[in-house]
Order: sequence, then C-alpha cells, then structure tokens
Amino acid sequence: MKHFKYIMIAAVVAVSLLSLPAAAVEPDKKPKQQFEHRDRGLKERKHMHPHAMRDKDFSLVLNVVKKASFDDRKIDVMRVACIGSYFSSEQCARLLSLLSFDDNKVEALEVIAPRLVESDNAEDILKKFSFSSSRDKAVGILLRRQK
Repeated sequence: MKHFKYIMIAAVVAVSLLSLPAAAVEPDKKPKQQFEHRDRGLKERKHMHPHAMRDKDFSLVLNVVKKASFDDRKIDVMRVACIGSYFSSEQCARLLSLLSFDDNKVEALEVIAPRLVESDNAEDILKKFSFSSSRDKAVGILLRRQK
C-alpha cells in the first residue's frame, strides 16, 4: 500500500499533462458548442506530430520513478506516466537507467516505445542494456515501433 502513493502521484502528473482546450472550460458557452469545439480540436491534433514531455514535467516523473523502491513499481509508474505523454529517446534512456536488470529494462521499453516521438537516438537507449540478447530484444521493440 505504501507504493500506491507513488503510483497516484504519477497518475496526477500524467493527468495534469493532458490539457483541455480553453473553450471546453469556459462557462459562458453552450455545452453542445463545447463538445463540438473539443472534438474539432482532437481531430486537428491527430494530424500534428506529438512532442516529447517538457523537461520540467519529465523531472517530476523521473523523481517519482526514482522514489519507487522496486523495478516492478518503477515500471508501473512509467505505465501511468505514458498516459497522454510522449518521450524523447534521451528521456527513455534516462528512465531505463533507473532500472537494475535488463529484463526489466526490456519490459519498460515495451511500455515506453509506443510513446517515443523519435528514434533517431536509439543508440542512447541501446547503451542501457548490458547483454547483447537484451539489446537484440530492444532493437526488435524499436523496429516494431517504426512500422
């Protein structure tokens, strides 16, 4: 139960990163207009390229992950942080460096890979793996992501 606090903090951080359009929270508009505006905004955003999490927000996530005691708890926090957020390769590598074992790093990469905005610096990610077999699995995950 004591780890639940860290997961909840990560959930709050992830939810706070999701921003609603300003028109959706203005009280003077009719509800139908609010939904129409929100839906139009979502359609427009689908065609935009996602951006990696801002450094300030990433440092919050990084601190929560660091405070989690075991690798499986850290991965749980990463899962929550991936809700509505995207990461750069460098941010992914920093998160992977907080895990102790290659198997856990592979599991975390499975979680984070769909949320990577670019994989130009995949070398940074692959350097975090100690064993070639784990590195091969990581390459497979990153290649699946690109398809």
